[in-house]
Amino acid sequence: MDDETRKLIKKYESNMIISGRGMLFFGLWDVLKIIVGVLYDSGNEYNRQLKALIAQDEIYGVVMWVAISLACAAVMSFALFIGIRAIMYGRGTRRKNGFLILVVLLGIINIMGIPQYFVQIKEDLTQLDVAIATILMDLSFASMSFDMVYSAIRLSAISRKILKET
Repeated sequence: MDDETRKLIKKYESNMIISGRGMLFFGLWDVLKIIVGVLYDSGNEYNRQLKALIAQDEIYGVVMWVAISLACAAVMSFALFIGIRAIMYGRGTRRKNGFLILVVLLGIINIMGIPQYFVQIKEDLTQLDVAIATILMDLSFASMSFDMVYSAIRLSAISRKILKET
């Protein structure tokens, strides 16, 4: 194996590790988005109705927080699973790449959700800064996701090339 191939392997492994760490960060970001959206998005009709129900009966508040906690746990579980697998893949300790299917799905779902923010901006200009920040974060997530997939594809192509040479 020549130096150029070693450099490429190191580059793509580093990309996988960085993307895995980024996935952990974005998991935390999504959890924060869920919590803040429920607590402070008073302009949302759903939240107004939910807060009215909670004010009437305490059990609805408990049920709401259980549901929010389960949603946050699910989001963080996906992020942990993908992030840890990407880091392991980048370090070479695990070369199974089934987690990339989830990465592609999450990247596509993220991109598909971006137009909703433009609708939100059109309806309420007071939330412009929040919508722009969220759009930028979602675009960063999609970029990171597809970079992770690209790096994994390149690493497997290089591995196949090395196996053919030996």
